Amino acid sequence: MRGERAFDLEVVELLAEEPALLAIADAVVATQQRPRRRSLLPRLLAATVLVAAVAALALALPSGDGERSLVSEALAAIGAGPVLHARISARLPRTNVVDLASGRAKPQTITIEYWFDEPQGRLRTVVRRGGVLTEEVLQTRAGATSSRGPVRLAAGAEAALDPALAGFVTGYREALERGRAQVVEEDELEGRRVVWLLLGAGDSRERVAVDAETYKPLLITPLDRQGAASPFSWRVGLVQAVARVEADFAPPRRHPPAPFRGDVRGSEPVSSGQAAAAAAWPALWLGQSWRGLRLVSLERQVLTRGYPPGARVRVTQGEGLRLRYAVDGEARYVELSQAPFPEPAYGFAGGEATFNGNPVPPEGSIELVELDGAQRAAIGQLRRDGVYVTIWASSRALALEAARDLRRIAKG
Repeated sequence: MRGERAFDLEVVELLAEEPALLAIADAVVATQQRPRRRSLLPRLLAATVLVAAVAALALALPSGDGERSLVSEALAAIGAGPVLHARISARLPRTNVVDLASGRAKPQTITIEYWFDEPQGRLRTVVRRGGVLTEEVLQTRAGATSSRGPVRLAAGAEAALDPALAGFVTGYREALERGRAQVVEEDELEGRRVVWLLLGAGDSRERVAVDAETYKPLLITPLDRQGAASPFSWRVGLVQAVARVEADFAPPRRHPPAPFRGDVRGSEPVSSGQAAAAAAWPALWLGQSWRGLRLVSLERQVLTRGYPPGARVRVTQGEGLRLRYAVDGEARYVELSQAPFPEPAYGFAGGEATFNGNPVPPEGSIELVELDGAQRAAIGQLRRDGVYVTIWASSRALALEAARDLRRIAKG
């Protein structure tokens, strides 16, 4: 991450001509340990398939009284409507919003909600992060649109999921007959008796906790090829079939075009006095030295924001400051990047969200992400007095301490 481009654009560049899917794709990618260079919309739709298939299979498990089919009971429990409504949520691993005054940490969450009408070829997807609506997509046979505008799909594509979803209400017996679910063990989860199911194969295996009394799915944990559990789990909040009048296929509310990339176009070293005088915002720092670290560089930078093809928005420009505190060997370091705009070059996705795609936390709080196995161990992002700050640090504790100790650079 030390190159001129501070923001990891791997997924963003993949969706350069489909920016509307970026927020939703990131919601799924952020919680998976799988290769990222894949088609992201099918991966999103696969989550819907999983919830539907799990509910169908779980509701058909044999009861403690012996083998008996629960087909009619299952259909009655989920409803007879033509529209599948599902809601799943997950906590982002190693990601928290921390109140700087109290130190209280709150996990960041993602909630994905779907309405799927297979006969009419309609699929609506809504993503919320930290309880804030961040993206909507509506796909029909006529095409797809999102909060950012039309979405380009493959020729002839329509709102269709895996056949397992179409057969959710009527065909789950066949899924059982084909051995798509395996009862692994009985257990207890948060005080409730559950039965764990194993679904799928290869890179698409999941363990599913099913309530032993209601047969409703409670938790989905993805597994890798070796059977190791992912650091996150999807909680199933809702799975039901409803009437069309109860479904929500409202068109997405339009958002203004957002930049999909950011670059540093130029840097020049400046003194703290020059930075304070030149910055068009209340520039922040930690002093000439801080907690055994010394200020080794202070640069004024020219930044650009690039917009996706079709947005009809020219490249825009901004300014920022980058400060680095370190000691010999750089075993401990803190790097501060700041600007009066949430710059993509400084890790603010789409010029409006954090590195992880979450809403920028309110003043007085910081989003902290611990980076497993990365050269940079932690990233923190916050806003203070209208300034958007990204902190890279050698540890989570150091990033948090730096956020608390930020102060204005005095002019003089």
